[in-house]
Amino acid sequence: MAQQSDPTTETDTSHATLSITNLGGIDTATVEFSPGVTLLTGRNATNRTSLLRALNGALGGTAPTLKSDADKGHVTLTLGNDEFTRTVTRTGTGIKRDGTPYTNAETLVDSFVTLLEDNPARRAVERGDDLHDVIMRPVDTEAIEQRIRDLRQEKQELEAERDRVEQRRDTLPQLEERRHTLQDEIASIDEELDTLRDEVAAVEADAEAAEDAEALVDDLDARRQELQRTEDDIDLVESERNALRDELETAHADRDAVPDDATDDRADIETELEALRDQERHLETTISSLRTIVEFNDDLLSEDGHDLPGIDPDNEAVTAALAPDETQDVVCWTCGSRTEQGAIADRLDDLRAVIEEKQAERADLTERIETLKDDRHTLEEQQRRREELDRKIERTEEKIEQREQRLDDLESTAAELREQIHELEAEVAETEALRESDLLETYEQLSELQYERGQRTQELEEVDEEIAEIEALPTPDDLEAQLDELSTELERERTRIANLEAEAVGQFNDHMDEILDVLGFENLARVWIERKTDDGGRGPPETVFDLNVVREDETGTVYEDVVAHLSESEREVVGLVVALAGYLAHEAYEEVPFMLLDSLEAIDSNRIAALVDYFADYVPHLVVALLPEDAEGLSADYERLTADALTA
Repeated sequence: MAQQSDPTTETDTSHATLSITNLGGIDTATVEFSPGVTLLTGRNATNRTSLLRALNGALGGTAPTLKSDADKGHVTLTLGNDEFTRTVTRTGTGIKRDGTPYTNAETLVDSFVTLLEDNPARRAVERGDDLHDVIMRPVDTEAIEQRIRDLRQEKQELEAERDRVEQRRDTLPQLEERRHTLQDEIASIDEELDTLRDEVAAVEADAEAAEDAEALVDDLDARRQELQRTEDDIDLVESERNALRDELETAHADRDAVPDDATDDRADIETELEALRDQERHLETTISSLRTIVEFNDDLLSEDGHDLPGIDPDNEAVTAALAPDETQDVVCWTCGSRTEQGAIADRLDDLRAVIEEKQAERADLTERIETLKDDRHTLEEQQRRREELDRKIERTEEKIEQREQRLDDLESTAAELREQIHELEAEVAETEALRESDLLETYEQLSELQYERGQRTQELEEVDEEIAEIEALPTPDDLEAQLDELSTELERERTRIANLEAEAVGQFNDHMDEILDVLGFENLARVWIERKTDDGGRGPPETVFDLNVVREDETGTVYEDVVAHLSESEREVVGLVVALAGYLAHEAYEEVPFMLLDSLEAIDSNRIAALVDYFADYVPHLVVALLPEDAEGLSADYERLTADALTA
């Protein structure tokens, strides 16, 4: 047998206790597991599987099933100093499951820790399904793809930062050259300043008076500039005021164009409307009453009116009474007098004519009402327009008033400035001779040079700051190193799934070779998984795990076979090895220190013993449910628990 690695050295292998209440077929039960192999022995229907499913729930797999006659059940796994619990509660809307299991990796536990009869790996082999989906099921491919997208984005941003740093560093030589130039210019200006200061010191003149004379010129220039700005402001405000006046004039013209008698007209219209509506309602009532009278009399005069007043329906002459003879006398049903039936019909015709007249009158009223409504709407629009223009006029007048006030202030300021300028011009004229001296020119040169030196100094400070900022940026080597790290991580994430697929295939093939040797299937030479890419001609290519079988007959001849021809025992073994490969490839032992085995009856006792011995090397806690006769062939060193106490 190949040397086996020990993946359990860092896994918690503490003594474990499992307590179950009202789950599966179990009322209450408490069992203990020591590190290593625990054999759960018993006949069928002794709740061995219920115990394993409860343990599966506590580990983090699918929650166990509540006992049919209970409203609440729970399982608690105590491992070392920690407790892990799952509860199942029956509510009015269904079953509620909660608690804190050993791990939240439910798919990992269901796929590679709990190897019961319905384990996905075992069932996939039994049905001949693609094993890739089963083995890779716990992998969060979406999270990996998102991480790849994040790394790509980070890499793009870092590359952009690198390019920006390189561009800025490329400007360093020009900046250094500019700094040296500025330093030389400042030094040259300093030399000139020193020379001029020496000249000033050597001149026997009233330096203070010269400075005062120059200050007068500067003050005069400042006042002239301020006056110019004030006059510009005056022009601007006058322009704004004139524009507002034009706007006000336009608003007044628009306001005058809107009729001003809308309120009185609306009142007249409302009064007329109310009167017309009263007339219309009166006409409606009259028409309705007349129509009712006509309809009533029409019904009585119809050929079905057998109960006409004045006609006895039992009289032998009833037929004559109902004959269309307009001269037939009848009793008027309104006044009780006798009258000819034709006279009533004529009266009804008169009433119909009246109805038509009233209807025509009502139509005229309706038309007049609609016209008045339109007139009212027009007046309302005119009133809204007039109010809007009134508000605009008010706002514009306020703005004009503000501009007028501003103009007054500016004119006042301008007048003061003109007075000051006039006085300064007189004073400057008196000091003209002093200003024309060499001393004044020297002071002017000093002032200009000091200003120029200040400009150069400020620019030099800005250049120094930019150079310092560039020098503080990451070096290209640092950025390249970060890019290399990102590229490495990106490549690792890209190949992560492929590496995991290769690891799972390798684990299966290695362990399958060893298991076949250990279990001694005589005519089963080799079973292995081949990792293939199948694009199917549609969409992106997909990876499939092709399970291959090679048999060897009695003569030593080997030949390929198919999974469907494997015996039940062989399929069960292959399914278990697939699950073991997934357990190791996904490093499930770092998440869960348990593996659960059940439904091994299809495998003979000797091979069960060899299989349990083999699996025990890879799992801290291996719990196996066996029939008593199958358990007899296993090592006496393994802990044994009978399932009799689990029966409800």
